[in-house]
Amino acid sequence: MFRFVLLIFCGLMILSNQADAQRRTSTPKRQIFAPKKKPATPATQQPAATPADTTGQPKPAQVTAPAADTTGKIDSTIIDNDLPISKDTLTEKEAEEQLEKTAVKTVADSVHAYKIIIDDISYLSVCPGTTITIPFKTDGPFDEDNTFIAHLIDASGKSVPISLPVKKSPIKAVIPSYKIGGEVYRIQVVSSIPVVRSQEVSLRLLQTPAARIEVADGTQSVRIMPGQEAHLRVSLTGTAPWSFRLSDSTTVYHTMSNPHYLIVKPRDVKAYKILGISNACGSGTMSGEAIVNVNNNPEPKLELKEVEKIAKLCSGIPFQVPFNATGKYKEGNKFVVQIADRTGAFKTISAPDTTGYIMTEIPATYKPGEYKLRVTSSAPYLVSQTTNVSIVSPTVTVLQKDSLRLGENETGELTLKFTGGGPWFVLLSDGTYENNIQESPYKIKVKPFYDTNYQITSAGGLCGVGKFSGTAKVTVKSPPASITLEKLPQNMVCAGSTIDIPYKTEGRYNAGNKFVVQITDKSGRFVSLPTTVTPTSMKVKIAGVAVGDTIRTQKIRIISSSPAVSSAIEEIDVIAPDKAIGEVSGRGTVTAGRSTRIQLKFKNGLPPWSFTLSDGTAINGTFLNPYLISVSPTTTTEYKISSLKSGCGTGSGKGSAIITVDN
Repeated sequence: MFRFVLLIFCGLMILSNQADAQRRTSTPKRQIFAPKKKPATPATQQPAATPADTTGQPKPAQVTAPAADTTGKIDSTIIDNDLPISKDTLTEKEAEEQLEKTAVKTVADSVHAYKIIIDDISYLSVCPGTTITIPFKTDGPFDEDNTFIAHLIDASGKSVPISLPVKKSPIKAVIPSYKIGGEVYRIQVVSSIPVVRSQEVSLRLLQTPAARIEVADGTQSVRIMPGQEAHLRVSLTGTAPWSFRLSDSTTVYHTMSNPHYLIVKPRDVKAYKILGISNACGSGTMSGEAIVNVNNNPEPKLELKEVEKIAKLCSGIPFQVPFNATGKYKEGNKFVVQIADRTGAFKTISAPDTTGYIMTEIPATYKPGEYKLRVTSSAPYLVSQTTNVSIVSPTVTVLQKDSLRLGENETGELTLKFTGGGPWFVLLSDGTYENNIQESPYKIKVKPFYDTNYQITSAGGLCGVGKFSGTAKVTVKSPPASITLEKLPQNMVCAGSTIDIPYKTEGRYNAGNKFVVQITDKSGRFVSLPTTVTPTSMKVKIAGVAVGDTIRTQKIRIISSSPAVSSAIEEIDVIAPDKAIGEVSGRGTVTAGRSTRIQLKFKNGLPPWSFTLSDGTAINGTFLNPYLISVSPTTTTEYKISSLKSGCGTGSGKGSAIITVDN
């Protein structure tokens, strides 16, 4: 085919050269081109001709009129000087190069694995609505019209395009502004011709900011005396760092603290709001208001706040006592926290402090029980109202020594007893976990698969992890372990082949149990076979038979290791691994488009036989022998077996069938 194309292009070149020569030396004549194959007539009227070489390829023309090609491919030639030569005419070299490119592309298209690989973009931290650059590499001869486009995939798997089509790396993509910051998305590059997808690369979007202002204790207002300080709290969300401005023009730049605490000292009543909040993703939303009331009344007052937060206390664990101190206190005034013991006498349990928040803890000498707590000032001496507090003891958890006997898949209950401050939590040794337990004793449900000895891994309550002890044994009744070897899919196999053996089990098997298929050797002793276990079948490779045997009946079974159980014994015939031979035969003559049949005979091996003919026709698994197959050749064809397989592995073919096509 390639030579034919070259001959055509050579003929075109001869005509082109002859046309140029004729324009210079002769009168205008019209060109007639007849590519029919017939004997050439010598041109006696022309002064010279371009002789053809012995290979049939014409030499460059240097004459004023063409001679006939000795190959017989050109009938006659008449030159027309008025007809322009097309600029689109291909030279032989250009034609060859074009054919080579086409061939290379065809081969490349058939063997290349197309790939798109996104470069490392883990360094990117971007906000919704921003533009990113996605570099990538490719492998494979993509089409000239192919384009690449970037897609953004969310956590649900929804994919949206985020770029315009481009011809090459990199891609400029825009993250949609409606995407939620703080979540992980995936980037993927997709080509159009052919459709190929790159790997998915994770990209975390930064979150837009938000800020809420309130008094440090969580309320919306606070009362202070003139000259005193008030503590405000700004709770922030989104990606740090943040910058924000308050309504009093206070500006905080690039803070990493969350929440961010502020100290203000207004002279008069003042409401504080957030005017603006920003981070790397731009401006965000603001909420909340903190009102600082300045009390000009010089009479000092002292009162506890949010006493429900200190209703239950644990010895040795620090806690904060919130209170309000309003009015005019003398210089050097100090606040302390006091608690009344069983005698009713108050004792100080904190260091002196000048703020409205004092950190302290219950001394270990105080036993669990009910107490009263207050705050006092020194200058002047004032006493806040008292509040009742309970000092609770650390949790002690006991797992009662139960002995349960459950049926298969049954649920039982174990008993736990708690003392100390609750609510409580418990984690058992099998991973069973419950929290927010409000009652003692408490029944916890368990569902073991095997006989289990339960213990407590961790338990505690209000005061954190406490002490725990106790064990309980739960016995699981289950049917005896047994293995049933189901009906074999075939009673005859080839030595060395792999088959699936169906099975069923009953009862409980231990965690380290293993199933193995065994077969008898030539001495009758069971030997283990390489076994791959699935829930419904076991895939095994059948061991070989003794040398010289063509067929041997062997016993087969399945065993388990823990517990040691064996299935019933079955018999299976193992044949020697004779390779199959397929012989093709047939002769015939058909017209184009008509069908005829050829015959294949199989010898040796174990059916079914699978084969492929030399024309690519493939049959997968036939039990017919001989086997007749229809063929419809378009040209005279010789059919042979190119590959053959049977239950005993790869075989070989011989013979051939020749079908002649009569055109």
